[in-house]
Amino acid sequence: MKKIFRFLCKLIGLFKHIGTKIKNNIQRSIRIQLFTTFILCALGSFLVSRAVLPLFENINETVMVDYSASMQMMYYQAQDTAELAIQENSVNVLKQWIDQENDKVDSAQNALQIIVTDEGGKILYKTKQVKEQEIDLHEEIRNVMDFAINQPFNHTYPGAIETSREAFTTLVPLTLQDKNYYFFVSGLPQGEAITSTSEGPIPFFIGVILFIVSFFYSTKRKMNQIEALAEGVMVIAKGNLAYRIEKKGQDEIALLTDNINQMAEKIMTSIEMERKIEQQKNELITNVSHDLRTPLTSIMGYLRLLSEEKYETKEQYDEYLKIAFSKSEQLKNLIDDLFEYTKLTNDKNTIVRQQVCVNELLDQLMEELVPLAEEKQRIFMKHFSEEKIFAALDSEKIVRVFDNLLINAINYSADDGKIMVSLEGQDDHVRICVANQSDAFTTEELDSLFERFYKKDQARTNVTEGSGLGLAIAKSIVELHGGTIHAKYKNETLYFIITLPLAAS
Repeated sequence: MKKIFRFLCKLIGLFKHIGTKIKNNIQRSIRIQLFTTFILCALGSFLVSRAVLPLFENINETVMVDYSASMQMMYYQAQDTAELAIQENSVNVLKQWIDQENDKVDSAQNALQIIVTDEGGKILYKTKQVKEQEIDLHEEIRNVMDFAINQPFNHTYPGAIETSREAFTTLVPLTLQDKNYYFFVSGLPQGEAITSTSEGPIPFFIGVILFIVSFFYSTKRKMNQIEALAEGVMVIAKGNLAYRIEKKGQDEIALLTDNINQMAEKIMTSIEMERKIEQQKNELITNVSHDLRTPLTSIMGYLRLLSEEKYETKEQYDEYLKIAFSKSEQLKNLIDDLFEYTKLTNDKNTIVRQQVCVNELLDQLMEELVPLAEEKQRIFMKHFSEEKIFAALDSEKIVRVFDNLLINAINYSADDGKIMVSLEGQDDHVRICVANQSDAFTTEELDSLFERFYKKDQARTNVTEGSGLGLAIAKSIVELHGGTIHAKYKNETLYFIITLPLAAS
């Protein structure tokens, strides 16, 4: 019993699996959906037309009269009598049948007319109804043949019995006692009324109308999807790229809907990117113009003072010259940073990787910056992993990143001036963190730190000579290596966190 139950469970599970698979295939293909809908609608319409057929049979009822049975009886009776006469080789059999029919005539019953003639058409034996003594044998034979050809006795005649039946005559030639005879049997056949019905056009038209209505209703939902898709494409084509077409189902129309929505999303993103690039280009021109004009104005001002000899002492002359030179260096640094950033953001820019010990690279760079840190009263605090970490890096470019972060920390540290630098390996990447005490940063300011020409409010900083491109350059270099860089502010400390892959991707 358990085996039977398990077998039934497996069988039910198999049917469910097959049903689910068929359902999924139908839902994924509009061609199969339309074909299935057509078959179901056609089958349903056919079944309904068959079901309503009995309601309309009486409308197309016809009555037919069948004479074939009576004609067959006369024909086979004549054939049987002729065969019996031939077997006995005597006309007595024919005479006996004639006598039987004469008795029917005497008793006013429906009797057959029987005639036996010789080869010349002379009537030798006959029933009482026959008045002729001689017939035109050829004419009678032709009439019998014409009737047999035009109205065979297995044919049915429509209409009323009294007005449609015709006399039936059958001929049997036979030879008895070396003499040739012609045996004619004729009479009015008895008809049998047969009632017949036909389908008529009404059930057919009902089936056709039902098919049209059911197929139209079944495909209405799919047509609504196509219309909604067309309307959505029209809306998107008119410029409303934020419009999204509602997806329904899993078939090709749903896939097309997804593709159109993705296309609109990509076009909108592309347009927004172009607008952002245009805006950034305008901002770049504005910022570059401003940042170049400021030191250039100072240079021109002090050089004008020197050219016009508007100084009182040699010390003042040297001071003006020193300031002009300092502004020239600032201008050069700005131009170098701008050139470096433009080169890094070029799609064709490549990096030359080599295995670099990150511990040694960062330690050496910090040693080189110790004098600058001591001048600013800053100290480095290292937290390096004891294990040496090697990574595939472009050492020249990555030094630019570390150098920028460390110099920023030296210039912008507050309070005790401690600069914390940590280095540790994590799975397939290395993590570097540079942190220093700093004034408060808002979330918006942290998000803007890596933008070009961004400078924190100068009233709240100690150094204003930066180009505003350092962190943007650092981000470009890190991303070029396949890494990430971000900033966070916590407990009055600003953290710059870099992750770099150990191997080139």
